[in-house]
Amino acid sequence: MSSQDFLRKMSSLLEGNENFATATVVGIKGSTTGRLGFKILISHDGSILEGNLGGGCSENVVVEEALQAMKEGKPRTMSVLLEEEEKGGIGANCGGSMEIYIEPFGARNELVIFGGGGERSIASPLVQFAKILNFDVIVIDPGATKEMYPEANRIIPEFADKARDHVKFGRNTSVVIVTKHKYDEPSLRAVVGLDVPYIGLVSSHHRASALFKQLTEKEGVREEDLKKIHVPIGMDIGGETYEEIALSIMAEIVKTLKGGSGRSISEFKGVYVKGREEEISPPVISSQNSS
Repeated sequence: MSSQDFLRKMSSLLEGNENFATATVVGIKGSTTGRLGFKILISHDGSILEGNLGGGCSENVVVEEALQAMKEGKPRTMSVLLEEEEKGGIGANCGGSMEIYIEPFGARNELVIFGGGGERSIASPLVQFAKILNFDVIVIDPGATKEMYPEANRIIPEFADKARDHVKFGRNTSVVIVTKHKYDEPSLRAVVGLDVPYIGLVSSHHRASALFKQLTEKEGVREEDLKKIHVPIGMDIGGETYEEIALSIMAEIVKTLKGGSGRSISEFKGVYVKGREEEISPPVISSQNSS
């Protein structure tokens, strides 16, 4: 393996917006199979794409640690003891140890919006909120222009069925359909069943139910795939304006990606929470009159 091959593969993963990690030998003691600077490139599924650390046993335990680092999004170091398991090692008999530095590279979050309408729609503030949260944003709509959504990373002025081939939907891609009912069906058909963390549809419960029934009975769409669609969309924050609704949608997307509860933090971590043993009494304020 050459350094150029390793860097080329890393560059390809970055361009493809993939999750991956590198693991590099940064220290050795005693007899080891690896050498300083040995490194491997680990994909999101745990497969080793490039490089080696000097042996399968050490690589297996490093991959497990790298997957955890990718999940948490934080780098770490680990020691690999090349001894028998009875001595606390990994089952090797070299007798030495290696220090490994693991660095995860997370894919950028991406939001794909089907539908437009410019300033007089949910799409415009949705783009703005997503950019504040460091999402890459793609707007798909036949009438969309860069002038309408200057903050968006890409504008695809096509209908859903044609535009789908121009987008790489991945594990970090969230989808919002805000087509004002006119193109709800083709947009849903383009994305339903995709392996993405979030698909939301701006629609009433009644209208969505009728649409889902049509998709299952006439289009053969699986009911389990439709159950993954968030509709009605967003968190319940009492939003009424386009901006408030867009905020509630982004809140639901972040909750889905991060695994939050959607509850107010003060409800279960506040100072005065019913049933908490460590409930804190209000401070006593005293005053003294000076003569």
